[in-house]
Amino acid sequence: MKDEKQKLVPDEDYEYERSLAEQARERQRALEEAERRAEEERAAREKEERKKRDQRIAQERIELMKLKNGVIEESETIKEEHEAPKELHGKEKIVNFWYHNKIWILFAAFIIGVVTFILVDEFTRVRPDMTVMMIANNGLAFRQDELQTFFEKYCDDLNGDGQVKVSVMMMPLDPNSKDYQTQSGYQAKFLAQIQLPNDIMVITDSNMESDFITLFKNDLSKDFPGNKYIDERGLSLNFKFLAEELKFENMPYDVHLSMRTPITTMSGSLEEMQKSYDSAFIVFERIVNDLTKRAAELNDPGLDTPPASPPKNLTNSGTDTSKTDTTSSK
Repeated sequence: MKDEKQKLVPDEDYEYERSLAEQARERQRALEEAERRAEEERAAREKEERKKRDQRIAQERIELMKLKNGVIEESETIKEEHEAPKELHGKEKIVNFWYHNKIWILFAAFIIGVVTFILVDEFTRVRPDMTVMMIANNGLAFRQDELQTFFEKYCDDLNGDGQVKVSVMMMPLDPNSKDYQTQSGYQAKFLAQIQLPNDIMVITDSNMESDFITLFKNDLSKDFPGNKYIDERGLSLNFKFLAEELKFENMPYDVHLSMRTPITTMSGSLEEMQKSYDSAFIVFERIVNDLTKRAAELNDPGLDTPPASPPKNLTNSGTDTSKTDTTSSK
């Protein structure tokens, strides 16, 4: 067989290839031997480490028993081990911070949001220079924008914010209404409002409860002698041109603009309310003079629509004369 190979392959090539094969086998044996020795060394190290660990655990148990029994007070063998904290970077640091503090972050964000809303509302909200209460239950409650525009023509910038704003507070009262829940709410709102010394002017009608009549001045005719539109309830708004301006052509002729009598309230002194009255009276006087003048210029015929409900007596012996008073002297 060898002779046949030698016949096929030249002698020098045959010897070279055999040498290469022998070298490859030697390298393989050396590699296997190195792996075997490495495995033996690893096994020996693990065995030694287990032995040392078992010895350490046994020693720690002995030390622990001594500590528990009071034989020794401190052990050099048992020591608290602390794992070195992992240093975080970039996104990991942010994620870790959020994980540990998300409740406080959300709470702080909520507080900041509330405070921001309050501050923005405080500094951007337009506060009214004057508030007029509207308790007449005859349809004027649907003319809030028109009423506010009407009063703003006569009002000054009383709070100094550079804008003139009058708020008309709607709470139509009707003692004859069957909607007791709504009326109870309006009445509670009105009773709370009149405890404040700020709001003086009130839009009323002849259907107002007799208990409320005493809240208003009944001698305004002294301030406007000879003015046929001023009676014991205030300024009669029996003007056709005014009804058209308010876009309420069917406005009843018994509507009045009344003024509260300055008194000491639960939330303010007599002096505070008198100061509010003096400011409101300036606006009231402008309204009286302007409406009276325009009525004369236009020869205004007044209104024909009767009260929304049967008029209630102004006093025990008097009756509502808002229609006849303003027309009989024309």
